[in-house]
Amino acid sequence: MLYVRSRKRKRSNQFREILTHMCDHVLIAFIVLIVVVTTVSLAIVLSPKQELIRTHPNILVVIADDLGYNDVGYQGHGDIKTPYIDRLASSSIILQRHYTQPMCSPSRAALFTGRYPFRYGMGGSRAIYYGSKHGLDISEYLLPQALKTADYKTYLIGKWHLGFAGWDMTPTRRGFDYFYGTYGGSTTYKSHQSYEGPRSGKGYDLFEDIASDQGDTKVNHTIIKDPNGTFSELLFTEKAVQIIEEAFPVNDEDQGDGADKNENEDKPKPIFMVMSYQNPHAPITPMDEDVAQNEDIENENRRKMAAMITSLDYGVGRITSALEKTHQLNNTIIIFLSDNGGHLMMPSGESLGSSNLPFRGAKCTLYEGGVRTPAFIKIPHLITPGQVNSSVKYDGLFHISDWFPTIVSLAQLDPRLLKKELQFQDDKKPYLDGIDHSETFKQLLDETQKAEAPRDHVVLDIDPVFNQAAIIKGKYKLIVGKAAFMDFDQVYPLIDDNSIQNEDIVVNASYYKISPNISQQMRAYAETQTKYAADPLKCLNLDCMTKDKLLFDLSWDVTESNDLSWRFSAETDELYETLRTYSNRNHKPVEPKFFEDQNEEAKKDDVWTPWLLNSTEV
Repeated sequence: MLYVRSRKRKRSNQFREILTHMCDHVLIAFIVLIVVVTTVSLAIVLSPKQELIRTHPNILVVIADDLGYNDVGYQGHGDIKTPYIDRLASSSIILQRHYTQPMCSPSRAALFTGRYPFRYGMGGSRAIYYGSKHGLDISEYLLPQALKTADYKTYLIGKWHLGFAGWDMTPTRRGFDYFYGTYGGSTTYKSHQSYEGPRSGKGYDLFEDIASDQGDTKVNHTIIKDPNGTFSELLFTEKAVQIIEEAFPVNDEDQGDGADKNENEDKPKPIFMVMSYQNPHAPITPMDEDVAQNEDIENENRRKMAAMITSLDYGVGRITSALEKTHQLNNTIIIFLSDNGGHLMMPSGESLGSSNLPFRGAKCTLYEGGVRTPAFIKIPHLITPGQVNSSVKYDGLFHISDWFPTIVSLAQLDPRLLKKELQFQDDKKPYLDGIDHSETFKQLLDETQKAEAPRDHVVLDIDPVFNQAAIIKGKYKLIVGKAAFMDFDQVYPLIDDNSIQNEDIVVNASYYKISPNISQQMRAYAETQTKYAADPLKCLNLDCMTKDKLLFDLSWDVTESNDLSWRFSAETDELYETLRTYSNRNHKPVEPKFFEDQNEEAKKDDVWTPWLLNSTEV
C-alpha cells in the first residue's frame, strides 16, 4: 500500500513538474509572441515612410489671396471643386469662425505679429501700395523670428506685401532665411508687373532673396528673369517642391525597401514655409486648361474664378505630394486660410466671380463676407492610433492673430527662448492679442475631452480714418461707423440651406448689384479720405467717428440683415465700450506717408527695388 501511494505521489510530482515546465514554456512563448507582434506593428506604423514626429514638426502655412468663403469645395455648398484642398481638409480641424482683417496687408501683419494691426498703424481697409514708404514697423517681433530660436529653416514663397522701402523691411531681414516672390501686393500673373493702375504704374516684381550673416539682403538679392512668361502659381509651387526635396533628400534605398537611415546621420532641420499664393487675386488670368476643367459653370466670370482656384488647388496637391515623397507629410502641420473675404468687384465695375455665400459683404468691408474666411489646420501628431481619419469642425472664435501663439505652442518652442517682446507686459496683460488654441485643438481630437474655446471676443478693426470699426462677442456683432465701402456690399436675399445648392442662386447672389456711377462715387470718396488722412491726428479714436451702430445676432442672422441695436441697447453699449477701451489704449493711427504717391527711386529701370538702406531713413 505504501508502495502504491508512493508511486502515485511520485507520478503526481512528475505531472506537476511537467505542468510547471509546460506553463513556463507557454509563458515564454506568449511573451515572445507579444514582442514579435509589437515589433511588427511598430515596424509598420513607424516605418521610414511614416517617421516619428520630431520635437519640432515642420509647419506649412498656405495663404490664398481673396478666396471667398464659398469658393472651396469642402464647404459643401459651392460649385467650385478643389479635390486636393478637400483631401487635406478631410483630416483637419475646420475653423467655422475664422476671422481676418478686411484687406491683405493688415491680415498678413496680424498673422506674423500675433497682434491687432491697428496697434501699429496698419489697421483699416487699405493695403501698402508700390512705392510707398509705409510698412510693417521693424520693431515688431515676427513669427519666423520666434521659430528660428528653435533652429527652424524659414521660407516665404509668394507675396510679401508688408513694405519694402528699406532693405530692413524685406522678408529676409524679418526672420525668413529665404524669399522667392513679390514684394508688393498685386502683379500680373505672367509678366510679373505691378497691377495697381495709375497710382503706381508698371514695374517688375519677382525676386529671390537669401538671408546673409551680415544682415544685408542687398548682397543676396536677385531679380528672377522669366522670359517665357510662366504663371506665378507654377513658379511658386515648383520652388516650394524644390525646397522640400532638397531639405529632406530621399535615398534610393528609402524609395525601394524603406530601409532605415543611418542613425548617425545628421537629421535635417525642421522647416517653416509660408506659401503665399497670388491666386485668385485680380487680375483674373486663368490658364486655358483650367478654364476647360470648369466648363460646366455657365457664368463666364464665375468660370474664370473657378479656373484660378483650380490652379491654386493643383499647387496645394503638388506640395502635398512632395511632402509624401520625402516622408514628411505625417511630420508636418498644415494650415490653410484666406487673407480676407472674396473680392467681388473692381472699381471699374467689373465682376470678379467670387462668392462669400452665405454671408453679406466682401473684401474691404467688416461684414462677415469681408472678414470670415475658409481655414483649417491638419495636425498629424495629435491623431491617436486607430482614430478615424475625418475632419472636426470648430465653432469657437478664432482670429488670424491667434496663429502666432498657436503655432509657437504646436511647434513646442521653449518660451524661455523667445525674445522678451513676447513675454507679458505686466502680470495681467500679455503683449500678444493672439490667443493660443493648441489645447483646444488637442481636446477636439480627443473624443474623451470637451473642447473649451479660449477666445470670447474679437476686434475686427478700429479705423477712425475710414470711419469703421467692429467687434464680435459671443453671438453678437457690433459695427460702428459707416465707411463708403459698406454701402457697396453684396446683400443676399434670405435663403434656406437647400437653396444654396442651386447654382443660379449661388451665381446671381455672388455679384454686386451696382449703380452705373458706383466707380465715380468710390473714387470721389477715396480722394476725400486720402486728403483727410494727411493729418490722422484729427481722428484718433471712436469719438471722431459717426455714431452709426449696427448690432447683429450671428447665431441666426448670418446675412446681417436685421439690425437689433434699437432693441438690445445694453448689449450694444457693452460692445461699444469694449471697442472704446481698445481704441483709447495702444492704438496707433495710420501715418500720413501711407497715402504718399510712389517714390520714383523705388522703380529703377522699371524694376521695383528697396531704395533706402534701412527704414530709419523713412
